[in-house]
Amino acid sequence: MKKHLPCIPHIITLGGLALAVVALMSVFAGDFQMAVRLSLLVLLVDRIDGTLARKLKSRERYPGTSGEILDIITDVVGLTFVPMMLFWHSGLFVAGTGTVLAIATTVAASWKYSRKDGFLTHGYSVGAPPIFFSVFLFYFLQLPPVYPTIYTAILILLVISPIKYPITSLVTTHWKPGYKSITNYLTAIFFVPVFLMLERTPSPIFWVMLAAIGTQLFIYPVLLSIRVIKPVFDRNA
Repeated sequence: MKKHLPCIPHIITLGGLALAVVALMSVFAGDFQMAVRLSLLVLLVDRIDGTLARKLKSRERYPGTSGEILDIITDVVGLTFVPMMLFWHSGLFVAGTGTVLAIATTVAASWKYSRKDGFLTHGYSVGAPPIFFSVFLFYFLQLPPVYPTIYTAILILLVISPIKYPITSLVTTHWKPGYKSITNYLTAIFFVPVFLMLERTPSPIFWVMLAAIGTQLFIYPVLLSIRVIKPVFDRNA
């Protein structure tokens, strides 16, 4: 039994992919609340599977399966494509833009994930991390469609841009004390109330998350360029 423990993270990742498929089915069925909760569970899986795989040394002890590839597939499907389909079908975007945004985000995310190993080697990411799941903040805040539409369009441009970003928890799972893991810790703190209350969650929670993400998207690159933040990849877990 013990020799199969390194396979557990891969099973969890595949479970996240299965949740994403059921979430997509819920979108088509018009059950948006179920789709939201399932998508949040996919996010939870994404926060724990990689860390668990490193703890159990899955790459070394179970080399026949690539956890990195499984993770990328689940990320593209569960954290980009399915959420974008939810946003489109629930009317979050300006009318007529949903199709273009769903296609563009999925393509941009796939292209960005294909370059991830090189970024980790260099200690910085070229282009913003494909955090299209963050559009959920606008879904919960129930702002007019123009705001999530503009945010998503800007994020697509940042993802494919040549701007350099430091390696933080937006790029790859970080659980270290300090600025690099701020999004992970906020997600951990707020996950349960958001999962239980959804749109009834107090709005300051989403504004705090949006401020944290905005800081990492627009301020961190400047700090990296002036060497306040150094280009380094120093994840321990």
